[in-house]
Amino acid sequence: MRALLACLTLGAALLSMADEADAQATDLDRSLEQLVTDYTRLYTRETFAEWRGLFLPTFTSTSTTADGGISVRTLEAFLAAQERGFREAQRMGERLENVRIDRRGRIAMVAADFEYWNNETTRRGTLVLAAVHVREGWRFQSLVFSYPD
Repeated sequence: MRALLACLTLGAALLSMADEADAQATDLDRSLEQLVTDYTRLYTRETFAEWRGLFLPTFTSTSTTADGGISVRTLEAFLAAQERGFREAQRMGERLENVRIDRRGRIAMVAADFEYWNNETTRRGTLVLAAVHVREGWRFQSLVFSYPD
């Protein structure tokens, strides 16, 4: 009888731990989805300061160039280019489409098609964002993007 009671107690504890792990995973998924939503929602002149907070200090942005090379920017260079765009454009923004999120523990990959507009010019491309969950929550570590040739 004691053995049965011990097994039932252990089983209940394991189920409780599994429920807690599921709840933590759900919280991680929700907060990651919010980060992805905020990537375009906060990408405005008015909320640019808040948008800056989505990135880790070690963030890098890499894009392909027309001549077959790549352009790599540090966080500060990337943000300076975005700030310049908002200062100079009457209308600027980005929309993600066909978003795919693959979370593995506390790291994640976000792949998407995107539409970027600046005044009357609209361009479509593909991007991949790497995200890391740190004490403060999810932050982007890197961005790789390309416009079709």
